[in-house]
Amino acid sequence: MSFSSRRRNYLLTPHRRDGLTEWMKSMLTHSFVLDALDETAPGTFAHCEMLIEEHRKIAQEENDDNGAGTPRLSRLKQLVPSVGILDALDETAPGTFAHCEMLIEEHRKIAQEENDDNGDSTPRHPLRLSKLKQLVPSVGTFHTHLPLRKAFEAYNAKYCLTARHHVQITFNELRHILNLAQIMAMRGIQCHDEECDISYDRWTQPISEARMSKVALEFSRGLIRDDDNDDDEEDATSENGGEMDGFEGPKMITFDGDQTLYSDGANFESNPKLANHLYVLLLKGVTIAVVTAAGYEYESEKYTLRLSGLFAYFKEKSLPPEACARFYLFGGECNYLLHLGQDYKLHPVKETGAGGWMSSTKYIPDTPGNWDDEQIKDLLDKAETTVNDCVTKLKIRGRVLRKKRAVGLIPTTATAIPREVLDEVVLCIQHALGNMDLPYCAFNGGRDAWVDVGNKRVGVQILQSYMGIEMHETLHIGDQFLNTGNDYAARSICPCVWITDPEETTYILKSILRLAGVALPTVESVEGGGGEDTSVGSKKSISFSDVLRRKSSVELMDVYTGEMKQLPQPQDK
Repeated sequence: MSFSSRRRNYLLTPHRRDGLTEWMKSMLTHSFVLDALDETAPGTFAHCEMLIEEHRKIAQEENDDNGAGTPRLSRLKQLVPSVGILDALDETAPGTFAHCEMLIEEHRKIAQEENDDNGDSTPRHPLRLSKLKQLVPSVGTFHTHLPLRKAFEAYNAKYCLTARHHVQITFNELRHILNLAQIMAMRGIQCHDEECDISYDRWTQPISEARMSKVALEFSRGLIRDDDNDDDEEDATSENGGEMDGFEGPKMITFDGDQTLYSDGANFESNPKLANHLYVLLLKGVTIAVVTAAGYEYESEKYTLRLSGLFAYFKEKSLPPEACARFYLFGGECNYLLHLGQDYKLHPVKETGAGGWMSSTKYIPDTPGNWDDEQIKDLLDKAETTVNDCVTKLKIRGRVLRKKRAVGLIPTTATAIPREVLDEVVLCIQHALGNMDLPYCAFNGGRDAWVDVGNKRVGVQILQSYMGIEMHETLHIGDQFLNTGNDYAARSICPCVWITDPEETTYILKSILRLAGVALPTVESVEGGGGEDTSVGSKKSISFSDVLRRKSSVELMDVYTGEMKQLPQPQDK
């Protein structure tokens, strides 16, 4: 005999539920969903016990005073009526991050087993879903181990997340912790058992400071401190700026352009800290590649203008030719490959023939060398039609721009196109194109919307093949990792770091260098403010005044079309 509706509803009424047990149940829900009760439940119950004892103590004190003092509410009394926050991050957060770390490892293991079984044939075993895949169906590929617990402990040691009682961990803080875990993992650090402390001590210890015993303390003072001015740091690099053996870090770092290396729609002008970090990485043997949507075909001078401040820094510091040769730029996502020459200008890389980048990567199915011109035209035609329809339907103040391998919507007035409108355009394009035979990328660029033939997955994969660098040895840094962004595709081919502006990019590179044990120069020496430069190579200070004087000439180029604007003619008096 089943319950009647009346009896079922009766069981749901408030007077049939106990406030304390319902609150405790809600506090255990996240552990149950993560299947992490073994790790986190004891700490949760221990904290509940502490809250109850505090509540009893306050009640006893009030009884002793006979109500003469000011009434006080215990934390438990405040939490239970509103079913609030447990305020137990100190006890439960490390276990939660550790369990997330375990779920990611299980997910990686299952994915690896499927790859080993599959190859080019049908899998021998039925497909299995990891617990993480069941909890988060949209989760993608993890190319390295992620030491989440250690990253959280390091971040918490600096920013005291667990000391907060009213503001929970935010999205951006979780993004920072994930970024920190990823760059930790790029050092080959495996956080298993007690030997983890030894490996962390090696990577996180600042060169000039005494060794510290606690891992979190090491990171809080070494990796995530805000000061760049370490007066007693020794220069760990050679005077002649040559490569140094044993650099423990990514072999290749790829970057988005806008909002990653420079502000959206702007150019790389005066950013000496970021320029110096890139300079040191090149000297250390790291390949640097800018993978950008900006597509000016092989008009290299236009790309050079966009990065003029960076190249001016390289020239002032006399970056050696072998280091210049490790700097690349991929324009149009994956269509136009250029490299930095000894003259500190970009030059096209040969496409076909011996050593040509298209020829040597033709085995990759999605490489531009395998594209058909008719397919390219069909994709761009559909995209252009969709964008024009959106302009009419949404009454957008913008114009449609078609390039050789891209279609864009750009503003025609100083008024920005609303982000919601740009997202609508991008989603309409993605819906219209569906599963095309060619790889493509439809994305919201912040001020504009574009459809490119090809994407950053293809661009990074070509670079990996051309340089002979593995997926897990590559790191991509960008700001557009939502499904309407153009960095999103890179997730499937290499580890990624999600930043929001060039300042965060600078911070990430500083952390990578610190983890690798590389001494950094003082703030004053980098910015040319007097003081000796202890960075790699030349010791002279760098002034960006000449770059700033060229700013007006750089701004003469339309960043959308690549067209050079005319200088205003002087008025006759």
